[in-house]
Amino acid sequence: MHRKPEIKTYEIDLGGSKEEKIDAPVQEEVNESIFLAKRQETIHQQNEETVFEHERAIRSNPFMFNTKDAQMCRINSIEDFNVKVKRKIECPFKEVLRTQTYKPSKRKKIILGSIKGWIKDFKDSKSRVSLRASDIKESVRPIEVKKIKVISYIFIPLGLALLAIIYFRLTKIWDVSKDFTLLGREWHLNFGLAYENAFAYPWVNIVASAGLYISVASVLFIGLYNSVFNEYFRYSKSYGRLSDSLSGKISSEFNAKAKKTLRYYKKALSKSECNMDPLPIKETGVTNVDFGDLQALSDVYEHKMAKMKSRKNFMYFFRFVLFKGTYLCSTGVFGYVVVELMIGLVRGGN
Repeated sequence: MHRKPEIKTYEIDLGGSKEEKIDAPVQEEVNESIFLAKRQETIHQQNEETVFEHERAIRSNPFMFNTKDAQMCRINSIEDFNVKVKRKIECPFKEVLRTQTYKPSKRKKIILGSIKGWIKDFKDSKSRVSLRASDIKESVRPIEVKKIKVISYIFIPLGLALLAIIYFRLTKIWDVSKDFTLLGREWHLNFGLAYENAFAYPWVNIVASAGLYISVASVLFIGLYNSVFNEYFRYSKSYGRLSDSLSGKISSEFNAKAKKTLRYYKKALSKSECNMDPLPIKETGVTNVDFGDLQALSDVYEHKMAKMKSRKNFMYFFRFVLFKGTYLCSTGVFGYVVVELMIGLVRGGN
């Protein structure tokens, strides 16, 4: 029977070109092939990363290895780590321990020598990290923060109150107007007139207005100043406590695991063939805190203290400007009103 030729359909775009339609099943097959290829590529990359991490891990110190990375690095035991058998030759711990490649005396020397070397390396690293933490703590300690004097807590609010009383004519003192005789002379005391005469000058209004804003800012600044530097003192104290606590936990965990590891493999090496199970990585590796945590804490503290140092001059500058501005404005306005009051008093006597 004659078979009809396959008819292909085309779509014509606006540019006049034609594109062949692909049947849905064929398109799905193409998409699946692309997906599988990408998946295989991803798996290959992950395997390469795992191999790299494994190779890096087995050359490290098992007492400094973080057990949370064990699965990723395919590390199950201390025996997965490499030990040095000759000056530039390394091989897995388990190969030395569980094969007859080396004599018992040589095997014992390699294994125990490696464990003691790891212990020494850990202690040296711990000393370096602790020394750095101590240096950071000492380097930022010389920051001397000048506390706000008690007199400022009195005169800043007082200056604000005085400016408010004068500028807004608070209290009934401005209504006082009295004539009296003293030492045979007539005197005229008039607070309201003194106020009018003083504020008749534009500069007095400007100084009083500026003084109000500056004194309000000074009161708010006192709270900000204390909060910033109190935070510095609190953080310094907490850093010292936390640093000592982390250091103590690291040392405590390490000492217990180092002693146990030495005892375990001394016992394993007491026989010509080792029949004991490998010591799990959780019995030697870091399960709580490690040097990275201590270093991170020191880095954060150093950064925070550097930020505090940069704030110090900034805070000192604004403290000087605001406090001096409050003192000058309040005493200036008050002083000029008093001068006008005295002038009016003297004129009243003439």
